[in-house]
Order: sequence, then structure tokens, then C-alpha cells
Amino acid sequence: MALIDIDVLYKQCFRQLCLYALHYLGDLDESKDVVQECFTALIKSDSDISNPRTYLYSSVRNRCVDLLRSKKKERTAPMDDLMQISDEEAQRRSEIEAQLWAAVDALPPKRRELLLLSKRDGLKYSDIARLKGISENTVRNQIFRAIESLRSNSKKILGFLFCL
Repeated sequence: MALIDIDVLYKQCFRQLCLYALHYLGDLDESKDVVQECFTALIKSDSDISNPRTYLYSSVRNRCVDLLRSKKKERTAPMDDLMQISDEEAQRRSEIEAQLWAAVDALPPKRRELLLLSKRDGLKYSDIARLKGISENTVRNQIFRAIESLRSNSKKILGFLFCL
């Protein structure tokens, strides 16, 4: 195997690969397990792997499909969507989603929490205000600032957040 810095590869790809697997499996814990197994297989591999990133994406996809077949799971909506797009498109989407989550993680903690309660959990501003014991206007302003921060990081990421 070509000399690969596994630590760097892991830091660069782990989140993206987990999101990629999540499109297939719909379960975060299973997705993480599959990605871990693929990294372990890469480390143990005796083969000369010229592009470890491509190898990992292929391995994750194959393991997810094998897992679904072995469990005979009913396909969920995310998997149905994935089956209608190419592997390259699914990989691109997982990379954008990973960028989005990195940008969200970089927000100040309270602002991030309010954004996630609104956009991820679907709570109304009034419900968030009541839950957090703050004014609805504060919630609105903090979410606006979070979105502006994300927009300044990448319009592509923001489009992904609201369009898919």
C-alpha cells in the first residue's frame, strides 16, 4: 500500500463518509460502525491503493449495501433518493453536508443551539423562546446571525441547507 497518513485521511474524511453511509442506512450508529470497519480494512490492506479516498467511498457503499441486504431492511426515503442519483452525486452531497456541519459547529454555542432547534428540530421561534427562557426577538436575531455567518462561509452550503 502506498504510504498514507491515516490520521490525516481520517480527519478529512470520517464525517463525510458517515454522512454518505447515513444516506444508505438511515442510522448514525450503524453508519459510524461501517466507516470504522472500512478504515480498519484500509489499514490492514496489503494492496497498493493509489487513491484511498475513492477506496473508502467504494468500501462504505459496498458495506452499506451488504448490510441492507443481510438485514433485508425496507428502504427508507433517503436511500430511495440515493438510488436515483449517481455515486458521485451522493459523494458530493455528503461532502457539502460535512462542510455545512463544520460551519454549524464553528458557530458560538448558544447561537448554534438556537439554529439547530429551529432548523433541525423544526421548533417555532416562540417555542424556542419559551424553552430557553429568552425573548422571541432574541431567538429571531440569533438565528438570523447564525444564517448570515453560514452565508458568509458558503452560499453553496446555505443552499444545501434549505433546498435539499
